[in-house]
Amino acid sequence: MKVLVAIANYGTKNRSLVERIIDEYSSMRYETDIVVLCETPKNLGPDISELVGLPNSDPWSLPFAHRRLFCDRATDYDLFIYTEDDMLITEGHIEAFLKASSALPPDLIPGFVRYEEYPDGRRNYLDFHGPFHWIAGSVRRINQYVVASLSNEHSACYMLTQQQLGRAIASGGYLVEPHKGRYDMLCAAATDPYTQCGMSKVICISHLAEFELYHLSNAYLGKVGLSEQDYQLQIETMFGILDKRLCSSTLLCAQKNLQTPEWDKHYYESCHTDIIDQIPSQATRILSVGCGSGETETALTDLGKDVTVIPLDSIIGKITEVRGVKVLPPDFNLAFEKIRGKKYDAIVLLNVLQHIEDPMRTLRQLIEFLTEDGVMVGIVPNLGTQRRFLAKLSGRNKFRFMEQPFTQSKLHLTNANRLLCWLRASGLPHSDIRYRRNPSSSVRSLIAKRTDNTLLAPDIVFSTRANSSWSVRSQWT
Repeated sequence: MKVLVAIANYGTKNRSLVERIIDEYSSMRYETDIVVLCETPKNLGPDISELVGLPNSDPWSLPFAHRRLFCDRATDYDLFIYTEDDMLITEGHIEAFLKASSALPPDLIPGFVRYEEYPDGRRNYLDFHGPFHWIAGSVRRINQYVVASLSNEHSACYMLTQQQLGRAIASGGYLVEPHKGRYDMLCAAATDPYTQCGMSKVICISHLAEFELYHLSNAYLGKVGLSEQDYQLQIETMFGILDKRLCSSTLLCAQKNLQTPEWDKHYYESCHTDIIDQIPSQATRILSVGCGSGETETALTDLGKDVTVIPLDSIIGKITEVRGVKVLPPDFNLAFEKIRGKKYDAIVLLNVLQHIEDPMRTLRQLIEFLTEDGVMVGIVPNLGTQRRFLAKLSGRNKFRFMEQPFTQSKLHLTNANRLLCWLRASGLPHSDIRYRRNPSSSVRSLIAKRTDNTLLAPDIVFSTRANSSWSVRSQWT
């Protein structure tokens, strides 16, 4: 079998890693040709070809150089591998890919999951962070494989057989100029075969060990990712969905139909301490709607609160459940039926309302579960006209969705006025609105001191109850 490998290597930082990768490919029993994509000559060995130069002036465009290379040699090799310079692919991975490709339909490409290692051998699965998650309804059996889709299509590499590459080229979405959208330019270079070539990436969870790749740089340890324990827990949950023991539905459409990950509902959110501060200390029974990995909800449990959640799906809900939080089905109708007659002192909505097609209907349903003095607290993004103006000044295109209805964008344009209209029309006229500071942005903070501080506020925090005076505050929290 003939294999063509293209390795993207910019700068000198990963020199030792790319040498290790080259050694791995060179040890394989295949007839393998290795081409390193680089901005300057690297002199990596007499048997290593180099493709020097950038496709355009942007250094991040370097990975796209492999597209023309693969197209020009599309009939000369049996397998094509593109990879960043810190991904360790072994002969076992290649064998597993070829075997799965022969068993799956032609529009499905076996993909990989990346992990990193702590010094003690524990693994961190870095593809799971922010909005990226297993898609609960995608779990299915195909021949001897159980497969599922991961919303994060990036794994810093991909493999294509000659037939798969031919299909990608014929689609018109493969040999394209360097670009970015939902993924940045570096990631788009490794995801286009799945996102714009008429094929989809699936993970063979029944043979998962064969499709896990070591990310040699360990760049994300302690930053983002899923622990080994939570990773295995999610895999077990997916088999529960396959066996129909668990619900396969999702609570809402967390990924909007726009070419940017910004404003997607995060499955892995950090703890919102400012939201916890909005909940009265005497509140004991709490319902959280649209719960992800449950950092905020777990913190509330640690404070002695009796917390119940409606999770985004059964897979992410399992993480919260093992932490001692009560978990309902990820379906509004089923969840409301299970808690019919119960009352809660606080209901929490963390970046949820903008993703619900009819927020007012859902709010009216939730009011039924509030105690007489109960409070509803939450957060939504600040997508007001000021931010739209700033976006135009900066030449960004992501705000074009403001002219689209929810049925197209899957995201409501939330601002203070719209949020107040939703709350008041739902029977919650007494609300407190605060604009939330982004503490990581010194530029935002500097401008905020010189102008209306609602201009750059990324989020709006709200709390509402039946028995309080109505007020709107334009202030930072």
